[in-house]
Amino acid sequence: MDQGPHIAHGWGQVVRLLHLYAAKPGLHLLITEDGQIHGSADQTLYSLLEIRPVGPGHVVIRGVATTRFLCIESNGRLYTSQTYTKTDCTFREQILADGYNIYTSDGHGAILSLGNTQQRLHGLDRGLPALAQFLPRENTLQQTVPTLLDVPDQLISEQAEETVDTVASFGKLSQIIHSPSFHKR
Repeated sequence: MDQGPHIAHGWGQVVRLLHLYAAKPGLHLLITEDGQIHGSADQTLYSLLEIRPVGPGHVVIRGVATTRFLCIESNGRLYTSQTYTKTDCTFREQILADGYNIYTSDGHGAILSLGNTQQRLHGLDRGLPALAQFLPRENTLQQTVPTLLDVPDQLISEQAEETVDTVASFGKLSQIIHSPSFHKR
């Protein structure tokens, strides 16, 4: 079963360990031990997120320290879960011209935001709120980070269903967009 050129060339899964930073309010998205979703001015172990592709332009976001998936309900309420559900926990990742990313629920159309539920439901209709524009930031924490979290079989089988040359696409994208998240300072 062909899982893409990055696997064939020994690169392994394209998994990013990053902090999502909403710059206007100056907060990193974090998932606490009890599953709450908050913002933190500083990078913490709870703001370190695993961002894993599950299809072209689609990702799953999971807290590294808590192993909880970030999900969103149809009413726009954010929650976390120990188990992955495609409808609630899959996001379409879009990179904006300024290097910020937005994440839209693939199943519900709500936008990921540190703001309120109304902003999540109407964010795309009324312009993007500052709390929904995230800058992926490299990890600067001194603590050791697990190499990779266990991947549910469900995610692996969904990734293998569609073959896309994502490695070549990313290489072209990083040449086009100068983003602080793509280049070290």
